[in-house]
Amino acid sequence: MYDIGIDVRMLRHTGIGTYLKGLLRELPNQNEISKKQIALFGPAQAGRVGEIYQSIHFSAPIYSIREQITYPGLVKQCRLWHAPHYNCPIRKGKSKLVVTIHDIIHWIYRDPWKSPFKAVYAEQMNRRAVKCADHIIAVSAYTRDDLIRHFGAHKERISVVHEAVDEFYQKNALPESDRARILLKLGVNAPYFLYVGLIKPHKNVLALVNAVKKLRRQNQTKSAVVVVGKKDSAYAAKHQELMAIKTDNDLVYLPYVTKEQLSALYAGAVALVHPSYYEGFGLTLLEAMACGTPVLASNRASIPEIAGNAAHYFNPLDETALLPALIAIENDESLRAQLIDNGKKRLHEFSWQKTARQTSEIYNRVLEGL
Repeated sequence: MYDIGIDVRMLRHTGIGTYLKGLLRELPNQNEISKKQIALFGPAQAGRVGEIYQSIHFSAPIYSIREQITYPGLVKQCRLWHAPHYNCPIRKGKSKLVVTIHDIIHWIYRDPWKSPFKAVYAEQMNRRAVKCADHIIAVSAYTRDDLIRHFGAHKERISVVHEAVDEFYQKNALPESDRARILLKLGVNAPYFLYVGLIKPHKNVLALVNAVKKLRRQNQTKSAVVVVGKKDSAYAAKHQELMAIKTDNDLVYLPYVTKEQLSALYAGAVALVHPSYYEGFGLTLLEAMACGTPVLASNRASIPEIAGNAAHYFNPLDETALLPALIAIENDESLRAQLIDNGKKRLHEFSWQKTARQTSEIYNRVLEGL
C-alpha cells in the first residue's frame, strides 16, 4: 500500500498543471515525505517528475462517470489520496482524502442556460468535497472563505496554501535583442498593454480592449492591447465579440505562446492588466512581477491578497475607473518603478518550497489523525 496517492491527470493543464508540477518538484525535498511511498496516478509520463514517485496509469477523463467508477480501486491502494481539484472520489473507503480547491468559479458565475451540467456538477462536487474530505487545501484565503460562505465548510478543516510562480520566469530573463526578435515574430509592436488568461465573461477582457480603444481615439495613448489566451468553447460568443471590435494595430490576439514568448511579452509590456471580476489565486500576477512588469489589477476577490502592494488597483464594477488607471500606469514613472520594486519583494512571499512544506505537513497531520 502507498502512503500517498496523487491524482496527476491534469499535469499538462494550465493553472492546476502548474500547481502540480511545482508541488511535485519540491515534495521530495521535505523531510516528512522522504521516507514515504508516493504514487502518481495519471499518464505514463507523470513518473518522470521525480525518482521518488511510483507511476500508476490512470486515464479516465476528468469530470466523467468513468473516473468515479475507477476511483475506488485506485484509492484503496493508498492511505491518503490527494485530489488537486474538486473532482474528487465520491467513495473513498477507509483512505484519507485531501482535496485542493482553487476556486468555485463554476458556482459563483454559474450560467444554467449555457451549461446547466457544469453548474450542477460543480456545486455537487464542491459540496461532496467539503463533506467528505479529511482536509481541504484552499489556494487563497478568499477561496477558503468562499467555501465557508457558500458550502458550509468548517474553517478548522481548511488550510490556506498559496501557489507560486513558475521558476522559468524568474531565471530566464531575456536580453533585449532576443525579446525584440520574439515580439517581431509574434507580430507585436510596442507599446502595448498585456492581458494573459482565458476569454470568459468573468475575465472582463472586453472592458480592457474597449478602454484602450477609447484612449487611442482620444489620443491619450498609443498603446495597443495584446491578449494571450485560449478561447473557451463554451463562450465562443465572447471571443467573436472580441474579434469583432478589432481594428488595425489596436489588438493582437495570440491563442497560444511558449514560455519563452510569454516571458518576452511580459517584459516588453507597458503593464499586465488583470481586469477580472473573480480569481481564486492569479498566477499571472506573479509571473508579471517575476518579469519586472508593472501590474494593473482589479480589486476584487483574491487579487489584492495575492498582489498586495505590488499592483495598482481599480474597481472593475466602475466603468469609469479603468481609464485613469491605464493612463497612470503608463505615464507615472515613479508609480511604475515602485510597483516593479514592490513586485520583486512580493515574490519572496511565494515559493513552491513553501507550498510543498505546508502540504507535507497537512499530509502528516491527516495520516496521524490530528
